Amino acid sequence: MSEEKEIRNSVKLILLNENNELLLMSTDDKGIQGKEGNYNGRFWQMVGGKIEERETLREAAYRELFEETGLKKEQVQVLDPAWYGEVDLMMHGKLTKVKQSFVPARTSSTNVSLENLTDEEKPVCTILEWFSLDKIKDCPDIIYPVLLTDPRYLPAILQGNIPKNIIPIDLTRQPEKKAPKKQTEKDDKCER
Repeated sequence: MSEEKEIRNSVKLILLNENNELLLMSTDDKGIQGKEGNYNGRFWQMVGGKIEERETLREAAYRELFEETGLKKEQVQVLDPAWYGEVDLMMHGKLTKVKQSFVPARTSSTNVSLENLTDEEKPVCTILEWFSLDKIKDCPDIIYPVLLTDPRYLPAILQGNIPKNIIPIDLTRQPEKKAPKKQTEKDDKCER
């Protein structure tokens, strides 16, 4: 008998500032694991989260933006979804099918804060940081979705090529194991 999956509809924001940098959040939540129960450690992800019952995708996007960045609706332009993907995860002990819509968004404000996180998020979401495309490519840490730097995704958005129709993004892709890099003082770390 197969285990019943919980469905979690969610929104992630491809939030860019005026320097074409993407806002990412560092997360270390041992309650989020691969469907086999494997935990890959701390990772970076776009801000966003669960779409609550009776909430539209756009309403959820603005609520999540405020909770996870402190940015208000009038400070951000949210567009229609550009990408969509699904992945099965173990979320706090429950097998969950996560259905994610990724929406491009723009802001002129780079002043973001984790002050409005929910009690559930406070212990696991620790850093917000703006990333250039090069910084994402060079970052030794895990960044989800793994295909973010593929030319069809973030590079296209950065060039102003927002898809007219939602394109699929494979969220099941896992990062390749990177060989440890010898650190030098000149290395640009992902974390400040």
